[in-house]
Amino acid sequence: MSKSPAIRLSEFSAELADLVSRCSHGVVAVRLGSGRSISGIVWRPGHVVTAAEALVEEPSALRVLTAAASEHDARLLGRDPSTDVALLGVEGLTGEPLPASDPAAVRPGQLAVAVGRSPEHGPIVTFGSVAVAGAAWHSQLGGRIDRFIRLDASLTRAAEGGAVVDLDGRTIGMAVLGPRRALLTIPAPTIARSAEQLLAKGRISRGYLGLAMQPVQLPTALQKLANTSVGLLVSSVDSQSSAAAGGVLLGDVIVAWNGEPVRDYRQVQRLLGPESVGSTVTVAALRAGALVDLRLTVGERPSSG
Repeated sequence: MSKSPAIRLSEFSAELADLVSRCSHGVVAVRLGSGRSISGIVWRPGHVVTAAEALVEEPSALRVLTAAASEHDARLLGRDPSTDVALLGVEGLTGEPLPASDPAAVRPGQLAVAVGRSPEHGPIVTFGSVAVAGAAWHSQLGGRIDRFIRLDASLTRAAEGGAVVDLDGRTIGMAVLGPRRALLTIPAPTIARSAEQLLAKGRISRGYLGLAMQPVQLPTALQKLANTSVGLLVSSVDSQSSAAAGGVLLGDVIVAWNGEPVRDYRQVQRLLGPESVGSTVTVAALRAGALVDLRLTVGERPSSG
């Protein structure tokens, strides 16, 4: 005799609760100095990753509460705002991280669970389907995110920084707040890449050309030559920078980057992400009414910058 829908649903509900119970050991509560809390994921013994955005104003007086109800002092080892990953050092924290899922295997429509932790109530859970599993993308600050993954669910502040897991208990990534409290997921490989750099250097390397630029409307006579109506006017050049070494002059108007038009400085910022350091790019610039191509090697932004 086949099982009734109610019995099947009850069994699925019990399996889901068991899944949360199995995965919750890898998720901690991070108590902030203000008294509010967010969540974090055990990355490796002694280290937790959490949402960088939530720590902008509260980088000190951090405490981590584990599934075993032990509480530890934590210190911020580094933040990567471009991928929303922060790394905490937690003395005395033991335990193994949850296994990671391959983000390429995530499909729209599959079910996923976001698991956070509250200091007062223990595990906090959001359950939903993967609404979008798109291509790799770059954040506004230039961080490369391995896939755009959004769940058809909202996220509470306390669960921000927790784990998004599939039904096999593998970590798809970290839950972060998107527009209108949408539940976005920073994929596990992105987290690992940022956390490794933060552990090694305490910061994320970013590309640097040494230019200050502002958008300008091009004269009609030059728009056809430049293949764009807007360019970026170079208003200053760091004399020690790769841009200066590559021949960029004050007053040049940058109109293309590797053959693609550039229209605003935020676009250039996205192109100067961590992966850009050491790469060679070709920029097209208008100079004295003519178009010139310049080859520049992207430097590393000084730590004070």
